[in-house]
Amino acid sequence: MSKKAVLGVLAAAIAVAYGGSTWWAGTKVKSSYDNAFAELPKQTALVRVIERQYERGFMGATSTVTLEIGCAAEAAAAPAAAQTPAAKPAEGEEEAQAADEEEEEAESTPPKPVRITFRDTIRHGPIAGGSFAAATIDSELVLDIKAQAQAEKLFGKAKPVTAHTKVGFDGAYASDIVVAPARFAEEGKGELAWQGAKARVEVNAARTQVRYDMTMPGMDVNDPAKGLQLKMGSFTAKADMDSSAGWILATGKTEGRLEALEFSATKGLGATDADAPAGAQKPVKLLLQNIDLIGQASLKDGLYASDGTLKGKGKIGETAIDSFEMTSGARRIHAAGYKKLADAWLQSSAAGGCGKSSKASKAAMQALADQLAPDLKAMAKYSPEFGLDKMAVEIGGKRGELGYTASMAGVTDEDLQEPGMALLMKRGVLKAHARLPMQWLETIAAIGAESGQTPPPEMLAGLVEQGEEKGFVKREGDDVTAQLEFSEGNLKVNGKPLNAMGQ
Repeated sequence: MSKKAVLGVLAAAIAVAYGGSTWWAGTKVKSSYDNAFAELPKQTALVRVIERQYERGFMGATSTVTLEIGCAAEAAAAPAAAQTPAAKPAEGEEEAQAADEEEEEAESTPPKPVRITFRDTIRHGPIAGGSFAAATIDSELVLDIKAQAQAEKLFGKAKPVTAHTKVGFDGAYASDIVVAPARFAEEGKGELAWQGAKARVEVNAARTQVRYDMTMPGMDVNDPAKGLQLKMGSFTAKADMDSSAGWILATGKTEGRLEALEFSATKGLGATDADAPAGAQKPVKLLLQNIDLIGQASLKDGLYASDGTLKGKGKIGETAIDSFEMTSGARRIHAAGYKKLADAWLQSSAAGGCGKSSKASKAAMQALADQLAPDLKAMAKYSPEFGLDKMAVEIGGKRGELGYTASMAGVTDEDLQEPGMALLMKRGVLKAHARLPMQWLETIAAIGAESGQTPPPEMLAGLVEQGEEKGFVKREGDDVTAQLEFSEGNLKVNGKPLNAMGQ
């Protein structure tokens, strides 16, 4: 065989191999789309695929999907026959009742669902979009003429949201998502300056590991008429999560940091228009800085635990907050039971407040609660606990702290046969604590006394002393402390049964 013939056969083989790889990549990408949208209705009743098109070519494809978010029309229009007829009102009350029902109906009718359409332009590999990959995908919102005009008021000619995704040959993918900066200014309606956002999301082939990094440079909101201003500095966040047990039971660590958050109301929080007198209410100013957020979740022996911490520093008016910290969490949550409850909740239209009237919505919520009650009670055997473990603030060298936990303890199979409230009273445990500097209480009393809402500061020491004599509070140096515990059906304050207080 001549050299030219050999090269021709080799070129043909490469073309066939490349074409086969491209066809395989296209098939795999389409399969992934089909699976993803088939699973979506199983996740929540509040998101539905209204229309979907997938136009596949040899070198690429285009996917266009319209999602509807919110209450479905059939859920919002609960049939009147399903409602229990109300008793006929007494003479003279019918008109008032009709007005109340009309107002209730207006307040309870859920908002119309929102429809969003996005288009994916897909390039099949193995050389896709200039890179070695099974595919690359460029995504964007599809807007009608009216929506496009509204978007241009905020984003100018930039596309509001775009994403570029690279799909690996094993099915893993990485997406770079960009939200364009936005500006809005209209006389009488204030000003908005949003500096956009960027995020990178990485997901493994099995869809069990997710990592993301997100950055939002900042945002300013200003309403001169009401004297309101909000400034948010740079916010960054990252996470490394394991979702092998399901998204609702994702484990791992999440971290975030907000550079600064500043809020001011120069005319007070009650100002509604530009004519409000400048001195009608006291101005409000709040500044928070270097805010760290840390979340951690774990799953061991079938029990789920999570905790979150927020801390930083700042100012309230001219008073410096040296530091603040808030920690909350949940422990010993039976994972299988929790997932079952969460799935049922998300699949229920009642969870989204859907229902034409508040009566229908309340009835649906009650039916869902009755359905889930046995599973919720069964979780009590694992001694679940949740609460605000600590909320601490330090100002001027003085530190105040409070917190609480609620749990179930010692629940047996026999206990589970009892009604829910009886079980809660028998095995429920509530613990709460507080420690506040006396100086803070005096300051609060002074502020409240101006409006007549609290006793004057000079009476505070006597009231605290009376509370200490009766056992409701304790004095520990410059601090006033209190502890409360409810367990085994009994309430204790500072370690003493409530019925023994004052003795």
